[in-house]
Amino acid sequence: MSVLVPDGTQAISNGTLQSTSSRAGWTRYNWRSDKPQASYLATLAVGKFDITTGRTENGIPIINAYSKDIGDNYGAARTSIERTGEIADWLTEYFGPYPYNALGGYVPNTPAVGYALETQTRPFYSPRQFANGSNVSVVVHELAHQWYGDLVSVAGWKDIWINEGFARYAQWLWSEHENEGTAQEIADYVYASHPADDPFWTVEPGDPGPANQFHLAVYDRGALALQALRNEIGDGAFFEILKGWPARYAYGNATVGDFVAYAESVSGESLGELFDTWLYEPVKPGAAAAGRGAVASAGVVPEAPRSWMKIVATNSVHEHEHEGGDGR
Repeated sequence: MSVLVPDGTQAISNGTLQSTSSRAGWTRYNWRSDKPQASYLATLAVGKFDITTGRTENGIPIINAYSKDIGDNYGAARTSIERTGEIADWLTEYFGPYPYNALGGYVPNTPAVGYALETQTRPFYSPRQFANGSNVSVVVHELAHQWYGDLVSVAGWKDIWINEGFARYAQWLWSEHENEGTAQEIADYVYASHPADDPFWTVEPGDPGPANQFHLAVYDRGALALQALRNEIGDGAFFEILKGWPARYAYGNATVGDFVAYAESVSGESLGELFDTWLYEPVKPGAAAAGRGAVASAGVVPEAPRSWMKIVATNSVHEHEHEGGDGR
Protein backbone atom coordinates (compact mmCIF):
# COMPACT_ATOMS: atom_id res chain seq x y z
CA MET A 1 0.00 0.00 0.00
CA SER A 2 1.53 3.28 -1.14
CA VAL A 3 -0.02 6.42 0.34
CA LEU A 4 0.80 10.10 -0.12
CA VAL A 5 -0.17 12.29 2.87
CA PRO A 6 0.48 15.91 3.90
CA ASP A 7 3.66 16.52 5.87
CA GLY A 8 2.92 16.46 9.58
CA THR A 9 0.74 13.38 9.28
CA GLN A 10 1.63 9.70 9.02
CA ALA A 11 0.11 6.71 7.25
CA ILE A 12 -0.25 3.44 9.18
CA SER A 13 -1.07 0.21 7.37
CA ASN A 14 -0.47 -3.56 7.37
CA GLY A 15 2.92 -5.23 7.32
CA THR A 16 6.29 -3.51 7.32
CA LEU A 17 7.19 0.05 6.33
CA GLN A 18 9.40 -0.33 3.27
CA SER A 19 10.31 3.32 2.70
CA THR A 20 9.21 6.94 2.90
CA SER A 21 9.92 9.86 0.58
CA SER A 22 9.05 13.57 0.78
CA ARG A 23 8.37 16.19 -1.86
CA ALA A 24 6.68 19.59 -1.90
CA GLY A 25 4.94 19.27 1.45
CA TRP A 26 3.84 15.66 1.00
CA THR A 27 5.26 12.37 2.29
CA ARG A 28 4.75 8.97 0.71
CA TYR A 29 4.57 5.88 2.94
CA ASN A 30 5.13 2.47 1.35
CA TRP A 31 3.82 -0.48 3.38
CA ARG A 32 4.00 -4.12 2.35
CA SER A 33 2.62 -7.43 3.60
CA ASP A 34 4.21 -10.56 2.18
CA LYS A 35 1.50 -13.12 3.00
CA PRO A 36 -2.01 -13.70 1.66
CA GLN A 37 -4.65 -11.53 3.31
CA ALA A 38 -8.43 -11.48 3.31
CA SER A 39 -9.71 -8.18 1.95
CA TYR A 40 -11.53 -7.14 5.14
CA LEU A 41 -8.22 -7.32 7.04
CA ALA A 42 -6.61 -4.47 5.11
CA THR A 43 -6.29 -1.22 7.07
CA LEU A 44 -5.16 2.36 6.58
CA ALA A 45 -5.03 5.25 9.06
CA VAL A 46 -3.80 8.76 8.40
CA GLY A 47 -3.20 11.08 11.35
CA LYS A 48 -0.74 12.40 13.89
CA PHE A 49 0.69 9.47 15.83
CA ASP A 50 3.23 8.65 18.49
CA ILE A 51 4.98 5.55 17.19
CA THR A 52 6.83 2.93 19.22
CA THR A 53 8.92 0.08 17.88
CA GLY A 54 10.35 -3.15 19.22
CA ARG A 55 10.74 -6.86 18.51
CA THR A 56 9.31 -10.09 19.81
CA GLU A 57 11.57 -12.73 21.32
CA ASN A 58 11.57 -14.36 17.88
CA GLY A 59 12.65 -11.16 16.16
CA ILE A 60 9.32 -10.07 14.64
CA PRO A 61 9.35 -6.25 14.28
CA ILE A 62 6.64 -4.43 16.23
CA ILE A 63 5.18 -1.05 15.26
CA ASN A 64 2.50 0.48 17.48
CA ALA A 65 0.86 3.85 16.83
CA TYR A 66 -1.18 6.07 19.16
CA SER A 67 -3.02 9.17 18.07
CA LYS A 68 -1.78 12.26 19.89
CA ASP A 69 -5.41 13.39 20.25
CA ILE A 70 -7.10 10.57 22.20
CA GLY A 71 -6.90 12.43 25.51
CA ASP A 72 -7.43 10.60 28.78
CA ASN A 73 -7.45 7.17 27.12
CA TYR A 74 -3.89 7.55 25.85
CA GLY A 75 -2.08 6.11 28.86
CA ALA A 76 -4.33 3.07 29.23
CA ALA A 77 -4.14 2.34 25.52
CA ARG A 78 -0.37 2.51 25.49
CA THR A 79 -0.03 0.42 28.67
CA SER A 80 -2.17 -2.29 27.08
CA ILE A 81 -0.89 -2.36 23.51
CA GLU A 82 2.78 -2.17 24.49
CA ARG A 83 2.33 -5.75 25.74
CA THR A 84 1.66 -6.90 22.16
CA GLY A 85 5.03 -8.64 21.76
CA GLU A 86 4.74 -10.43 25.10
CA ILE A 87 1.22 -11.63 24.29
CA ALA A 88 2.11 -12.77 20.78
CA ASP A 89 5.06 -14.77 22.12
CA TRP A 90 2.75 -16.36 24.68
CA LEU A 91 0.14 -17.23 22.04
CA THR A 92 2.74 -19.12 20.00
CA GLU A 93 2.76 -21.72 22.79
CA TYR A 94 -0.86 -22.54 21.95
CA PHE A 95 -1.28 -21.69 18.26
CA GLY A 96 2.16 -22.26 16.78
CA PRO A 97 4.67 -19.83 15.21
CA TYR A 98 3.49 -16.30 14.55
CA PRO A 99 2.53 -16.39 10.85
CA TYR A 100 3.54 -12.93 9.59
CA ASN A 101 6.56 -10.67 9.20
CA ALA A 102 5.19 -7.79 11.27
CA LEU A 103 3.20 -7.11 14.43
CA GLY A 104 1.64 -4.21 16.26
CA GLY A 105 -1.54 -2.22 16.82
CA TYR A 106 -2.85 1.28 16.44
CA VAL A 107 -5.34 3.62 18.14
CA PRO A 108 -6.59 6.49 15.96
CA ASN A 109 -8.66 9.44 17.15
CA THR A 110 -12.05 7.86 16.41
CA PRO A 111 -14.22 8.55 19.49
CA ALA A 112 -17.46 7.67 17.68
CA VAL A 113 -16.20 4.14 16.95
CA GLY A 114 -16.40 1.57 19.74
CA TYR A 115 -15.07 -1.62 18.22
CA ALA A 116 -11.69 -3.25 17.62
CA LEU A 117 -10.75 -5.25 14.53
CA GLU A 118 -8.08 -7.87 13.86
CA THR A 119 -6.62 -6.13 10.81
CA GLN A 120 -3.74 -8.37 9.74
CA THR A 121 -0.43 -7.75 11.53
CA ARG A 122 -1.68 -4.45 13.03
CA PRO A 123 -5.05 -4.59 14.83
CA PHE A 124 -7.20 -1.48 15.06
CA TYR A 125 -8.36 -0.43 18.54
CA SER A 126 -10.92 2.25 19.29
CA PRO A 127 -9.84 4.65 22.05
CA ARG A 128 -13.13 3.77 23.75
CA GLN A 129 -11.73 0.29 24.44
CA PHE A 130 -9.51 1.94 27.04
CA ALA A 131 -12.00 4.36 28.58
CA ASN A 132 -12.04 2.42 31.86
CA GLY A 133 -8.31 1.82 32.07
CA SER A 134 -5.92 -0.82 30.82
CA ASN A 135 -7.58 -3.52 28.68
CA VAL A 136 -5.02 -6.22 27.95
CA SER A 137 -7.77 -8.78 27.34
CA VAL A 138 -8.86 -7.04 24.14
CA VAL A 139 -5.26 -7.16 22.91
CA VAL A 140 -5.20 -10.91 23.60
CA HIS A 141 -8.43 -11.29 21.63
CA GLU A 142 -7.30 -9.39 18.55
CA LEU A 143 -3.88 -11.05 18.51
CA ALA A 144 -5.47 -14.50 18.78
CA HIS A 145 -7.30 -13.62 15.57
CA GLN A 146 -3.96 -13.40 13.76
CA TRP A 147 -4.13 -17.20 13.75
CA TYR A 148 -7.88 -17.81 14.05
CA GLY A 149 -9.50 -15.54 11.48
CA ASP A 150 -6.47 -14.16 9.65
CA LEU A 151 -4.11 -17.10 9.02
CA VAL A 152 -7.19 -19.30 8.60
CA SER A 153 -10.11 -17.23 7.36
CA VAL A 154 -13.73 -18.32 7.25
CA ALA A 155 -15.07 -19.93 4.09
CA GLY A 156 -18.36 -18.09 4.71
CA TRP A 157 -19.62 -15.76 7.43
CA LYS A 158 -21.78 -18.54 8.89
CA ASP A 159 -18.44 -20.06 10.01
CA ILE A 160 -17.70 -17.06 12.25
CA TRP A 161 -17.34 -19.31 15.31
CA ILE A 162 -13.91 -20.33 14.00
CA ASN A 163 -12.89 -16.70 14.48
CA GLU A 164 -14.72 -15.51 17.56
CA GLY A 165 -15.12 -18.61 19.71
CA PHE A 166 -11.39 -19.20 19.59
CA ALA A 167 -10.37 -15.58 20.18
CA ARG A 168 -12.68 -15.53 23.20
CA TYR A 169 -11.19 -18.79 24.46
CA ALA A 170 -7.74 -17.23 24.17
CA GLN A 171 -8.95 -14.65 26.71
CA TRP A 172 -9.92 -17.51 29.02
CA LEU A 173 -6.46 -19.05 28.58
CA TRP A 174 -4.90 -15.67 29.36
CA SER A 175 -6.95 -15.62 32.57
CA GLU A 176 -5.39 -18.96 33.49
CA HIS A 177 -1.95 -17.57 32.64
CA GLU A 178 -2.53 -14.55 34.89
CA ASN A 179 -3.94 -16.72 37.73
CA GLU A 180 -7.23 -14.84 37.59
CA GLY A 181 -9.51 -17.81 36.96
CA THR A 182 -9.18 -21.03 34.99
CA ALA A 183 -10.97 -21.63 31.73
CA GLN A 184 -13.16 -24.16 33.53
CA GLU A 185 -14.08 -21.66 36.23
CA ILE A 186 -15.01 -19.11 33.58
CA ALA A 187 -17.01 -21.76 31.71
CA ASP A 188 -18.87 -22.67 34.90
CA TYR A 189 -19.69 -19.02 35.49
CA VAL A 190 -20.88 -18.38 31.93
CA TYR A 191 -22.97 -21.56 31.89
CA ALA A 192 -24.64 -20.79 35.20
CA SER A 193 -25.19 -17.10 34.42
CA HIS A 194 -27.62 -17.84 31.59
CA PRO A 195 -30.82 -19.63 32.70
CA ALA A 196 -32.47 -22.09 30.33
CA ASP A 197 -34.99 -19.50 29.11
CA ASP A 198 -32.32 -16.94 28.25
CA PRO A 199 -32.40 -16.12 24.49
CA PHE A 200 -28.62 -16.53 24.67
CA TRP A 201 -29.17 -20.27 24.19
CA THR A 202 -31.31 -19.87 21.07
CA VAL A 203 -28.36 -18.57 19.03
CA GLU A 204 -26.47 -21.35 17.27
CA PRO A 205 -22.76 -20.41 17.13
CA GLY A 206 -22.10 -22.89 14.32
CA ASP A 207 -24.47 -20.98 12.03
CA PRO A 208 -25.86 -17.93 13.86
CA GLY A 209 -27.51 -16.30 10.86
CA PRO A 210 -26.98 -12.74 9.58
CA ALA A 211 -28.80 -11.04 12.47
CA ASN A 212 -26.65 -12.76 15.09
CA GLN A 213 -23.28 -12.78 13.36
CA PHE A 214 -21.54 -11.16 16.32
CA HIS A 215 -23.98 -12.07 19.08
CA LEU A 216 -22.52 -12.64 22.53
CA ALA A 217 -23.42 -16.33 22.22
CA VAL A 218 -21.02 -16.74 19.28
CA TYR A 219 -18.27 -15.66 21.67
CA ASP A 220 -19.25 -17.12 25.02
CA ARG A 221 -21.24 -20.18 23.97
CA GLY A 222 -18.60 -20.66 21.29
CA ALA A 223 -15.89 -20.72 23.96
CA LEU A 224 -18.02 -23.08 26.06
CA ALA A 225 -17.95 -25.48 23.12
CA LEU A 226 -14.17 -25.45 23.21
CA GLN A 227 -14.08 -26.08 26.95
CA ALA A 228 -16.48 -29.00 26.45
CA LEU A 229 -14.16 -30.35 23.74
CA ARG A 230 -11.16 -29.95 26.05
CA ASN A 231 -12.94 -31.89 28.78
CA GLU A 232 -14.01 -34.61 26.37
CA ILE A 233 -10.67 -35.36 24.69
CA GLY A 234 -8.18 -34.19 27.33
CA ASP A 235 -5.55 -31.47 27.29
CA GLY A 236 -3.06 -33.35 25.13
CA ALA A 237 -5.30 -33.78 22.11
CA PHE A 238 -7.05 -30.44 22.69
CA PHE A 239 -3.90 -28.35 22.56
CA GLU A 240 -2.57 -30.42 19.67
CA ILE A 241 -5.70 -29.38 17.77
CA LEU A 242 -5.35 -25.70 18.70
CA LYS A 243 -1.82 -25.65 17.33
CA GLY A 244 -2.34 -27.97 14.39
CA TRP A 245 -5.45 -26.35 12.94
CA PRO A 246 -3.80 -23.05 11.88
CA ALA A 247 -0.97 -25.00 10.25
CA ARG A 248 -3.39 -27.33 8.45
CA TYR A 249 -5.30 -24.51 6.72
CA ALA A 250 -2.62 -21.79 6.74
CA TYR A 251 -3.27 -18.83 4.42
CA GLY A 252 -6.56 -20.37 3.33
CA ASN A 253 -10.21 -20.71 4.21
CA ALA A 254 -12.11 -23.31 6.21
CA THR A 255 -15.55 -24.18 7.58
CA VAL A 256 -16.90 -25.29 10.93
CA GLY A 257 -17.34 -28.73 9.36
CA ASP A 258 -13.65 -28.77 8.47
CA PHE A 259 -12.78 -28.06 12.10
CA VAL A 260 -15.04 -30.84 13.40
CA ALA A 261 -13.45 -33.31 10.98
CA TYR A 262 -9.97 -32.17 11.96
CA ALA A 263 -10.73 -32.50 15.69
CA GLU A 264 -12.02 -36.01 15.12
CA SER A 265 -8.97 -37.01 13.12
CA VAL A 266 -6.56 -35.76 15.81
CA SER A 267 -8.46 -37.07 18.82
CA GLY A 268 -9.58 -40.34 17.25
CA GLU A 269 -13.03 -39.76 18.72
CA SER A 270 -16.47 -39.24 17.24
CA LEU A 271 -17.39 -35.68 18.19
CA GLY A 272 -20.49 -34.97 16.14
CA GLU A 273 -22.86 -35.12 19.10
CA LEU A 274 -20.68 -32.81 21.21
CA PHE A 275 -20.48 -30.16 18.50
CA ASP A 276 -24.18 -30.47 17.68
CA THR A 277 -25.01 -29.89 21.35
CA TRP A 278 -22.87 -26.78 21.73
CA LEU A 279 -22.96 -25.24 18.26
CA TYR A 280 -26.29 -26.15 16.66
CA GLU A 281 -28.99 -26.93 19.21
CA PRO A 282 -31.03 -23.82 20.20
CA VAL A 283 -31.40 -24.90 23.84
CA LYS A 284 -29.22 -24.87 26.92
CA PRO A 285 -27.15 -28.07 27.12
CA GLY A 286 -27.76 -30.20 30.19
CA ALA A 287 -25.40 -29.90 33.14
CA ALA A 288 -23.81 -33.25 32.33
CA ALA A 289 -22.88 -31.99 28.87
CA ALA A 290 -21.17 -28.98 30.39
CA GLY A 291 -18.18 -31.10 31.38
CA ARG A 292 -16.49 -32.13 34.57
CA GLY A 293 -16.45 -29.50 37.26
CA ALA A 294 -19.45 -27.71 35.76
CA VAL A 295 -22.14 -26.30 38.01
CA ALA A 296 -24.91 -28.86 38.45
CA SER A 297 -27.72 -26.32 38.35
CA ALA A 298 -28.09 -23.13 36.34
CA GLY A 299 -29.90 -21.67 39.35
CA VAL A 300 -26.64 -21.51 41.33
CA VAL A 301 -24.23 -18.95 39.93
CA PRO A 302 -20.68 -19.24 41.29
CA GLU A 303 -18.57 -16.23 42.15
CA ALA A 304 -17.24 -14.48 39.07
CA PRO A 305 -13.56 -15.18 38.34
CA ARG A 306 -11.26 -12.23 38.95
CA SER A 307 -10.69 -11.85 35.21
CA TRP A 308 -14.37 -11.61 34.36
CA MET A 309 -14.75 -7.83 34.32
CA LYS A 310 -11.70 -7.55 32.08
CA ILE A 311 -13.21 -10.08 29.67
CA VAL A 312 -16.60 -8.34 29.76
CA ALA A 313 -14.87 -5.04 28.97
CA THR A 314 -14.24 -6.38 25.47
CA ASN A 315 -17.91 -7.17 24.76
CA SER A 316 -18.40 -4.09 22.58
CA VAL A 317 -15.50 -4.89 20.29
CA HIS A 318 -17.66 -5.75 17.28
CA GLU A 319 -20.86 -4.00 18.34
CA HIS A 320 -21.07 -2.22 14.99
CA GLU A 321 -21.83 -5.57 13.41
CA HIS A 322 -24.66 -6.50 15.79
CA GLU A 323 -27.07 -3.61 16.05
CA GLY A 324 -29.18 -3.49 19.17
CA GLY A 325 -27.47 -6.46 20.79
CA ASP A 326 -24.75 -7.31 23.22
CA GLY A 327 -22.42 -8.83 20.66
CA ARG A 328 -18.66 -8.59 20.68
